[in-house]
Parts: sequence; C-alpha cells; structure tokens
Amino acid sequence: MAKPDKQGGRRYTEAEVRAILERALRDAQARDVGHDELVAAAEEIGISRGAIEAASREIEHVRGEAEARAAILGRRRKGFRSHLFSFLVVNAFLFAINALTPGPWWFFWPLLGWGLGLAFHARAGLSSDVSPRQLRREIERSAALAQREEQRRLKERRRVEQLERKQRLERSAEDLGHAVEEGVATVLSRIAQEIRGSAPPAPPPAPEGAPRGRRIAPLGADEAGADDAESEALGEEEAERAARRGRAGR
Repeated sequence: MAKPDKQGGRRYTEAEVRAILERALRDAQARDVGHDELVAAAEEIGISRGAIEAASREIEHVRGEAEARAAILGRRRKGFRSHLFSFLVVNAFLFAINALTPGPWWFFWPLLGWGLGLAFHARAGLSSDVSPRQLRREIERSAALAQREEQRRLKERRRVEQLERKQRLERSAEDLGHAVEEGVATVLSRIAQEIRGSAPPAPPPAPEGAPRGRRIAPLGADEAGADDAESEALGEEEAERAARRGRAGR
C-alpha cells in the first residue's frame, strides 16, 4: 500500500503559488507554450478557462502596447540621430568655408540657429514619454501593416497555386496529346493491316518464254457470245464473196 504524500494536505497562498509557478517555469526547459497547453495546465490547478482567456487577452494588450511604445521610441531616436548627423556635417562644411575665405566669422550664426532646433528635437526624440493617443495610433498602424502583409502573403500563395494549377493543366494537355497521337497511330496501323488482309492475291508471274506484252483481262460470258456471233457473220459474208467470184469466173 502506497504511503500518503506528506505534501498532499498542504495549502499555499496566492503569493506562494505565483512564486512556485515562476520558479518552475524558470527552472524548466525554455520552450514556447501553446494556448491549449496553457489552458490545460491552468485547469489542473483549478483555474477556469474563462480566467485564462481574460488573462491572455490582457497579456496580448500589454504586449501590443509594449511593442508600440518600442516602435515609437525607436523612430524618435532614429530621426534624432539622422538630424544630428546632418547638423554636424553641414556645420563642419560651413566652418571650413568660413575658415578658408577672408572676412569675418559668420558660421556660428547658422550653427546657433540650427543648434536651437536640434535641442528641441533632442528633447522630444530622447524622451520616453508616450501618450495613450500615440500608443493607440501605433497599434492601429501596426494592425493595418500586419493585415496588408497577410493579404500580400495570401495573394502570393494564390499566385503560386494558380501557377502550379496551370502547369498541371499544361502537363495534362501534353499527356493527352501524346495519348491521342499514339491512339491515332494504332488505329491507322490496324486499318492498314485489315486492308492488306482483304486485298486480292497477286497474279502468278508469267513464264520466262512468254511475251511480255500487254495483259488482257479474261472476257465475260456476254462478251464471248458477242465475239462468236460476229465471227460467224464474217465467215458467211466471206463465203458469199467467194461464191460470187466463182460465178463471175465462169
């Protein structure tokens, strides 16, 4: 029989629960945790799904504000650095011109005027104060950029899918063309074989001594009868002529 756990009946305060969870997460292997895993782990210790959903929304809001604040401050500092670089380069160039040309010193007048504007810019660019209106506008701007990026990725995915579909259709059409060509060739070959099979046999070759004149096809029964009648008529006419010549000779 298993012994009861000595820690099973112990109770923890809210501060102790937070400290234990933070230490456990810090000592555990670092990895990304999915939303479903987080909800399942919270339900194991008696935290409802609704509380987790509300807390996650708050975390997302805080994360969005932190990212917006960092973006605003980054743009401010980048603009100030660009302004400072231009200020140094231009005023150094003006100083060189003033030093190399005779006359009074005048370069400090643009230096003072521009330096005053640079000071105001430094005050705004190096400040960490961000108003709620600026945060809201930056969050909306980031959301619009993310939406446009998602639309761009969606269009690119659709374009790739259309290209792949077009290539598949072209390959299918090419395969169909090859199949049709092979089928037509097969049909023509079969027709040629049937024609060769139904053709009359070739006539036997003529003997070597026979004259190689024009071949006369055999006559039919009607044509043979007509030739016989014509021969008899010619014979009778020839006999009458011979009889006339005999009588005339007498």
